[in-house]
Amino acid sequence: MLEKYQLHDEPGKTMFVFAQFGKVYGHIIKDRTDKAPAKFIFETEKYDSVEQLKTQYPPEAN
Repeated sequence: MLEKYQLHDEPGKTMFVFAQFGKVYGHIIKDRTDKAPAKFIFETEKYDSVEQLKTQYPPEAN
């Protein structure tokens, strides 16, 4: 895993960024709550760089 970050307009969801064969992609995970475990939601398409991924799925502003 390269990094992880909270998604901008989607509270309660985290992006986990991975690399494989020179490309990067992400898994969007719904965060764990008191009543439910974390849940895999979506795998993104593959991008040439982390910056391209972050353009499509921006991180939460701190």
